[in-house]
Amino acid sequence: MRQGLIVYLVGSQPLPEAFDPKDAGRALGHPADRVELVSRDAGFFSVEDAWHFLATQGGCGRIDLMVAEAEGQSGLRPLSPAVRLCG
Repeated sequence: MRQGLIVYLVGSQPLPEAFDPKDAGRALGHPADRVELVSRDAGFFSVEDAWHFLATQGGCGRIDLMVAEAEGQSGLRPLSPAVRLCG
């Protein structure tokens, strides 16, 4: 079964221009097949929408949630460990 990660972005820093969610997930130490963002500027606007997409369209049986903050051009900084939402 595939594994998904939802990254909930907080803070006011914009994402880097060449941002790749899957690479960001690996850099956060989370090996996921699909990575979706929840933020005010990119990705989904709610965790529920991202979870529904990963469960129905992404084929993910396990979905984790991580809160992170953008750090300029260097990527993301995790603010909490990943928690399992389902699977």
